[in-house]
Amino acid sequence: MKNLFINPETGIYRAGWRILSFIIFFMAINLSLTFVVREILGSLKGGGLLWFILLAISSTTAAFLSRKYVDKESLSSLGLNFNRLALLDVIIGVLTSALIMAAMYFLLLSLDLIKFEGFSWWSDNYSEGVNLSSASLIIMLGMLLQFSIVAWWEEIAFRGIILQNISKGLGLRWGIILSTILFGLIHAANPDATILSTLLIMIITIQLVYAYLKTGQLWMPIGLHLGWNFFQASIFGFASSGHSSPSMITQSPIGPDWLSGGEFGAENSVFIVPFTLVSLWAINYWVGKTRIPNRNSFLKFMVTKEGFDVGNKQQTNAPKHNSLEIRSIAR
Repeated sequence: MKNLFINPETGIYRAGWRILSFIIFFMAINLSLTFVVREILGSLKGGGLLWFILLAISSTTAAFLSRKYVDKESLSSLGLNFNRLALLDVIIGVLTSALIMAAMYFLLLSLDLIKFEGFSWWSDNYSEGVNLSSASLIIMLGMLLQFSIVAWWEEIAFRGIILQNISKGLGLRWGIILSTILFGLIHAANPDATILSTLLIMIITIQLVYAYLKTGQLWMPIGLHLGWNFFQASIFGFASSGHSSPSMITQSPIGPDWLSGGEFGAENSVFIVPFTLVSLWAINYWVGKTRIPNRNSFLKFMVTKEGFDVGNKQQTNAPKHNSLEIRSIAR
């Protein structure tokens, strides 16, 4: 019976129970925080900044507790070591996504698949000479904070807890496949989601997984995720996975949904696929310039398949999670 819960070869809880412990901690903490906030404020707006802050607190605390008391590891071992490259990884991730979303916007605009309707600071009787207002900047900063929080907690949950634990239990290949499918299915419940948008999000998610495997850290996936959502929704006016938000540019889709993205946003357009491939190239180029030189090969990773082998008994000798060396993360 004990073997049902604990892997006899590693002496720790099996991957499914580790993921379940995170989910239980997450739900208990989030429900408690939500109850307290609603008691104090009288209400809590779903999808608002405070709502996302509570999700981030819940995810981070649940990850800490499950890592410390179930996995017997530190939170930083998920890929959150703050070394000299961490901030650069975030910045490069944001800039990569910014360039991709800019290219996506101008491509769809040039093909008459979306219509430019103005800038956020233009009034109904606008003049093109009207300047960007301080109110617009404050709103954009608020959206940047919100998307930073979203990127943080979703990367901890999906590329941290879920991907890594499935990989430890079933192997790296299944970790990538199942965590990617799950991330797509989570977004299938969003407004205006389609079968195509769900499939495309699964494809897009590969860049986040790839960035983690190439760097051995979560910082670049966090930067990519943040830049993707912020520039898609708050700068170029697409819906972010079906959710609309204040944006610097106002535009609307006028072409077929599978080309323009429709009301779901750029992630529902097939044109996002080649840009995702460009993102993979950019990630590989950055890693080749900043890490061990032989890591520049497209399919060589900081995180290795051997490190996730089921039943690997090298857990006590595994090196720490460091983006400057190849890391075996079997436990």
